[in-house]
Amino acid sequence: MGETRTRFRPFEAGVALLGGASIAAVGPLRGAFEALPGVMVAAAMLLLLAPGLLVARWFLNGYFSGVALVPVGSVLGVGAFALLAVPLLILDASLDAYLWVSGTLVIVSLLAAAIVAFAGFRPGGEAESLVTDRGGVMWAPFVLLVGALAYVARITAPSSYGDIWVYLAWVRAYLGPGGLGAAEPFFGGEVGLSRAKINGWLVEQAALSKVSGVDPIDFVFSYLNPVLVAVALLAFYALARVLLRSERAALFCGCLYALFFLVHLGQSRFTFGGEFVQRLPEDKLATKFLFLPLALAFAAAFLDGGGKRYFGCFAFMLCAVLTIHPIGFAIIGLAMAGFGILHLAANPRSRAAWTRVSAMGLTGVVVMVLPAVLIPTFTGRPLTDVLADSDINSGDPDVLRNMVFVSPERARIFEFADGSYMMHPSLLLDPVLAVAFLASVPFLLWRVERSIAAQLLLGTMLLTTFAVYVPPLTTLLGDELVLPGQIWRLAWPIPLAALLAFGWLAWWALVWIGARINLLRLVLPPLLVVALSLAAVPLAQDGLQTILAHKESSREGGFYPVDPLYPWFRDEIDSPTVVLASDLLGARIPAYSPEANVVSRRGGLVLNALPRLEERVPGRIEVPQGAVDVRDFFSGTTLGRGVQILRRHDVDLVMVEAGSNLDAALGRLPGFVPRDEPSDRYDLYRVDLERVGTPPPPR
Repeated sequence: MGETRTRFRPFEAGVALLGGASIAAVGPLRGAFEALPGVMVAAAMLLLLAPGLLVARWFLNGYFSGVALVPVGSVLGVGAFALLAVPLLILDASLDAYLWVSGTLVIVSLLAAAIVAFAGFRPGGEAESLVTDRGGVMWAPFVLLVGALAYVARITAPSSYGDIWVYLAWVRAYLGPGGLGAAEPFFGGEVGLSRAKINGWLVEQAALSKVSGVDPIDFVFSYLNPVLVAVALLAFYALARVLLRSERAALFCGCLYALFFLVHLGQSRFTFGGEFVQRLPEDKLATKFLFLPLALAFAAAFLDGGGKRYFGCFAFMLCAVLTIHPIGFAIIGLAMAGFGILHLAANPRSRAAWTRVSAMGLTGVVVMVLPAVLIPTFTGRPLTDVLADSDINSGDPDVLRNMVFVSPERARIFEFADGSYMMHPSLLLDPVLAVAFLASVPFLLWRVERSIAAQLLLGTMLLTTFAVYVPPLTTLLGDELVLPGQIWRLAWPIPLAALLAFGWLAWWALVWIGARINLLRLVLPPLLVVALSLAAVPLAQDGLQTILAHKESSREGGFYPVDPLYPWFRDEIDSPTVVLASDLLGARIPAYSPEANVVSRRGGLVLNALPRLEERVPGRIEVPQGAVDVRDFFSGTTLGRGVQILRRHDVDLVMVEAGSNLDAALGRLPGFVPRDEPSDRYDLYRVDLERVGTPPPPR
């Protein structure tokens, strides 16, 4: 690649200087900043960002410049460090080994930045930005809306029973003794063939927690979550900027995107806004909001003539997203298939179009075929079975396959009498998405022959809709390629494309009006955003009230901020210990202590749906014994049955609600010794298995 001589480069100098300061903050000066966790987290995250940011600046500055470098650099950095984790996970290496490897990459990047800053050349040569306008006043509403959503993400309380606690249990295990991926965090069993063996996203969270010195619970909820909200909105802006070639238009679309989440704000994790402000630290949501838009942006830049470097970034994203969550590969592939079909239809005689689309398609096939061929070859099992059995959140594959059908309240799938199914129509029945979809399709059809942007958006919308709403095809995809429970995730590209297309349509209308009324040309877009923001306030307030109500109930119940007993598990238990607690209380214990193993890991989810699951697949559901035992123990059972449960699981500690009938009963029985702990809500008993069940001593 070419080198261009020039004067001192302040951008690279700034990255090198901030990187050096960050290394000092988390290294030799750590003691001076330990009382300032925000500074430590910022330093750790800047080190994560630096390599990707420099790559974007040096090689991708034509399509991604200015603020757009931030989301691109962030996602490239996340992808690179996730890929670095995979061989170490496979080898059961330690977190310290991962930190040494990652630190080497960071230091090399910072040294390269310093050399470029003072040596007067830039790798890759100079690139003129293809976006000539500036955002101007449009930055003001965009920044305010991003700040509002990030603030909500900062103050929200997590679900007390959600997937995030399973992920955090793995993060905590990585911070404890033993190798990465050597054992699962609940009972220390072998991981075997599991997605945990390639999940670099969780290793990154553990590394950032260790480098910053902030407990992973606080790190994820108080710092990582709001940061990811801001990066996700910037990723959408970066995609819009590439497609529309206008910073002002991209900011306008970004404002509409942010308003969509604000008007759908709510505590429920199954609302658009509730999902966005609560669940971005989860691997699957990171692929939806971070990797998908930027993978599409790289693909659009490559098909637009951006060069091989953009193709390389696209291929890198396909590989990296597999180390975050495999569903990311599926949604990117589906969107790209629609994009590629329309691009070729619009350019049937273009050799360049056929070459570029074929190159991206072949890359996707190679990345997909390797595991699809190698896994059945070495395991003797179909890929879908392996995907079901290796889900980081599930045990019984039959449960994972059928749970979506017995949870109609989540509105994720619609099953027909003949056994076929499709995505639930609730997605396209949302008023905002329905209007955006229906209004955008004619607009995109009008432009599809000559516009890369229209080809990407329309192709994504139509093919994804076809794949998830045509029952024979949807059933085929669910049964043979993914799983029925993943179908609703395959629909994720629809809101992204529909909202961006609608933003483009609205921007085009404003430009058309501004061209005829010159005074409105510059002020109309921000005025419209302000008007829509004011109109959205009542809906956003209603949603925020549910979030604040949940936060208050979580605080009162000791769920978050957590009851002092949970940090006690972290600080006081230093050897493998089995804890018997109710399903709701036990869901969080492994996230606080790598040594505390719970009898039931959210087994109530299966028990609640067990009758319906048994109706669908009689005799095939593996009922989790631990979940049954926990339910029986805490709902009231005989002393003999209780003793059997304690001995079956070799229980060391029992956690009960203070002042409950069970608490009073355990306090009178032999074999239960109260432990000194800091909680007023719960009592903890050490179990002497040799004495439990014996007659109480005579008075």
